[in-house]
Amino acid sequence: MGKVYDIFDKFSIISIAIGFILGLYLAVNHNDSNLWLRAIPFILVFSLIMTLIPFISVVVDNIKNNVKFPIMEIIEAFFLNVAMIAVCLAFGVVVGSFLIGNVIVDNGKLPNLLNFH
Repeated sequence: MGKVYDIFDKFSIISIAIGFILGLYLAVNHNDSNLWLRAIPFILVFSLIMTLIPFISVVVDNIKNNVKFPIMEIIEAFFLNVAMIAVCLAFGVVVGSFLIGNVIVDNGKLPNLLNFH
């Protein structure tokens, strides 16, 4: 495993937490359509920032030790950051919607397993 993945693993909990917190925030303010449109650039920019951390360490390692530059690992780290934040955001929206009670009633078409009113 490369240096990018080692650093990516250490900081991935931050991406997960930010995605979940953003999902909870969007669940509370679900009627604001501009907020949903601003969430997409936020996810992309935050993923880029979280990808810069391994990128900078790889550049420093390349300068010091003349190691091969793993461009594919950097691209994979960016897409993994986007996916982690987006999936945790969706999970946060679902959990937050159930907690505050803004779920859409299915009129008995699905089994009512959780008995929410």
